[in-house]
Amino acid sequence: MRSHSFTFTFLCAAITVIASSSHDFGAKNPHARHAVHARRSAISRRCKTRSGPTSAVANDAVQFSSSSSSIAPSPTSSSAPAQSSAASGTSSSGVSSLLSVVSSCGDIGASLDITSQSGPNGNIYWLNCGVGDSGWNPTYVTINQLIVKDFATALQDSNTPFSACSAYTDKFYEYGQEFGIPAIIIASFAMQESSCDPTTVGGAGEQGLMQLTQDKCTSAPNGNCQDIDYNIKTGTQYFKSLLDSNGGDVLLSIGSYNGWFKGMTYGDATAAASTGLHQFLNGWCQNVNAYSDNLGMYHNLDACPSG
Repeated sequence: MRSHSFTFTFLCAAITVIASSSHDFGAKNPHARHAVHARRSAISRRCKTRSGPTSAVANDAVQFSSSSSSIAPSPTSSSAPAQSSAASGTSSSGVSSLLSVVSSCGDIGASLDITSQSGPNGNIYWLNCGVGDSGWNPTYVTINQLIVKDFATALQDSNTPFSACSAYTDKFYEYGQEFGIPAIIIASFAMQESSCDPTTVGGAGEQGLMQLTQDKCTSAPNGNCQDIDYNIKTGTQYFKSLLDSNGGDVLLSIGSYNGWFKGMTYGDATAAASTGLHQFLNGWCQNVNAYSDNLGMYHNLDACPSG
C-alpha cells in the first residue's frame, strides 16, 4: 500500500499522519497497527488536496483542571460532569483560550483559528519540536494547561466528528472523572484508534475502541477485551499511567499512546506512521475533524495510493 512519490522532499514525512500505532510504548519501533478498514478510510481522507484553513474558533474551549470540584449535569448525560464553557476567547475562570506555558522550543504559535499548522494548543513546529534535528523533545505541559472542548457540548454541534462516539459519552465522563482526564481526550483516542467502533481489531490483535494490546486484555470479562466498559476504563487507566510515569508531561504521554517517543527523529517518524499531536490536540480535542480538514503539513504520502 505504500508508494514513494513525495510531493515535497521534507514536508511529506509521517509526523502528522492519521494511522494508529503500536501500543508497545517501551520499544523504539512504534509501527502502526491500525485495523485494516480504519487505516484505509483514514488514508483516503488524508490523501485529498488540502483545502483552506478551517474557520473553527476555540471560543468555547476550556482549560481543564483535574482538581476541579464543580460538577454539573451534562446536557446529554445525567452522569456526565460538565466542564465549564468559555466565551469570547476566555474560559469561565478567566484564563486564556490559548495554551500558555514557558516554552523550551521557541514561539508556541498558538492561535484561536484552527489551521493546517496551528490551533489553541500551539503550532505544529512547536509540538513537533526537535523531530527534524536531534530528536523530539516537547516542552513540558501538564494536562490542566491544555485547551480542550467539553465533550458533551461538542456533541451538540451538527458538524461534530464524534457522532459515532456519542453512545459512549457516559463512559468517557465516568472514567475521565475517575482518572482525571478530560472526556474529550478519551474520546479522541477512541476516534483515532478505532473511529469509535468497539468491534475494531488491529493488525496485531489490538481490541476495541481504544485498541488495547493483548497484554492489557488478561482481566477482560469472559476474556472479551471488546467489552466497552472494560476497554474504555483500561485504555484510560493506561493513559493515566503514562502521565504518572512521565511526571505529568501530557505531550509526551499523548505522543507515547500514539507511538511517539522522546528523541524520535525524522526517520523514526517516517517509519512509524503515527498520529501527530497537532491533529490530536488542535483537531479532535477542538471538535474538529482532523481527517476531512486535513490538519497538519507532514502528510505521509508514501502511505497513499500512487496517482
